[in-house]
Amino acid sequence: MNDEARLFDIIEKQVLSFDDVSRFDEASLTEKMLSAGRAGSGIRISDDDDDLIITLDIIVYYGVNIPQLCYDIQVRLRREITAAAGIDVKAVNINVEGIDERITI
Repeated sequence: MNDEARLFDIIEKQVLSFDDVSRFDEASLTEKMLSAGRAGSGIRISDDDDDLIITLDIIVYYGVNIPQLCYDIQVRLRREITAAAGIDVKAVNINVEGIDERITI
């Protein structure tokens, strides 16, 4: 597995481990074709010198404290990527693209 694929896997696993995150927002077909990240994954990674900039497009559940959730995701991703890959994360930008309703059965 190459380094970029490994980073995507770490990010995806960590973000989806938050109970208040429903899913990643899937990009439109046009965005998929122009994406620098995994097509339609809701994850984009760019490199600024030797530091990473991560941009996430996520859907959260209704009733979530969005600022706190975003802060928690930022802290965890910085810590996990630095520990796992030894790469400094310059920024984790999070776009909340929508809200889902929790379905309880």
